[in-house]
Amino acid sequence: MKNGKRVIWFNHWFSQAYNFIEMLRRDERNYIIASAKVEDFVFGASADERYTEPRGVDGVQYTAWALDFCKAHGVDVFFTKRWRAEIMKHLDEFAAIGTKVTADGNYEQNDMLDSKFRSCNFMRGNDLCATPLMERITTVEGFESAYAAIKEKYGRQHKVCVKADRDEGGVTYRRLYDEDAPKTLPEDISVSAYIADLKSRSRIYPTVVMPYLSEPEISIDCMRTSGGLIAVPRCKVDRHITALRFDEEFIRIAEKISEKVVIEYPYNIQLRPLDGEYVFMEINTRMAGGCYKADAVGVNFPQLAVSHAFGDEVDVQAIKRGFRDVRIGDTAGYIIMPD
Repeated sequence: MKNGKRVIWFNHWFSQAYNFIEMLRRDERNYIIASAKVEDFVFGASADERYTEPRGVDGVQYTAWALDFCKAHGVDVFFTKRWRAEIMKHLDEFAAIGTKVTADGNYEQNDMLDSKFRSCNFMRGNDLCATPLMERITTVEGFESAYAAIKEKYGRQHKVCVKADRDEGGVTYRRLYDEDAPKTLPEDISVSAYIADLKSRSRIYPTVVMPYLSEPEISIDCMRTSGGLIAVPRCKVDRHITALRFDEEFIRIAEKISEKVVIEYPYNIQLRPLDGEYVFMEINTRMAGGCYKADAVGVNFPQLAVSHAFGDEVDVQAIKRGFRDVRIGDTAGYIIMPD
């Protein structure tokens, strides 16, 4: 606490954290600290205090620094993004100094969900959601077998894509095209070129091979509460328009998954259409960058996380009464940066 206010810290995050901080500032009880690896960072412009984080450190060193930072600044709630997996191993140490980290303490579950292949198998094995055919490969032969299996299941015309089994933000994503098909996206690569690349590597890191899903993603932002699950599905209409759609099927899938996968703080479930059904893509065990859009129907996920950390009462039924289908447009904006 600081001067009777709740101290909330965001470490190095996506730029969307600016929206989270703005949403938290509505509650006068909140005092926001932001930090990043660089001195100038947009998401911290509206924070009450800003700091520069150490660079060139590993997860263990960073976690030790974060613990000292929380002690020095009296941090009550820590929204962690940088070195999140390492910090999640030390939740008890943060709790011992009075800091609640907005992360779930089930390390085995978190490790499973961090793997696209294992989480997909978990959904299939527990009959929680439809899943695409997905194979994890570490050899050229494994890739060739997986590629053939996907073509056989979905048809020769269906494209295939690859990405690292443990990837964030689609950084390693590539769509594969056959030699007689035109390259249409920057991330496209021919099958022969991809195989040649695999053969040139001294080691092939675990990579998932699956059908390319061309339909827009359904991203369901979720938060478990004592009054039930709050779930807000987002569907991309185009680059600048998002639809919040409270379809019964989306809510049913989110509820079914959330009965088995118990996550304490806000999280995000991703689906995509395939052959007439919605198939599982992945679960992010943290707030998704776009969850601020749920504010359009009265859901403030960052504040819900803080309320959970402090044990505040949340009127879930009042929140759900505000649910309605609505389309949201992204607009350009600016903020004056602090000196």
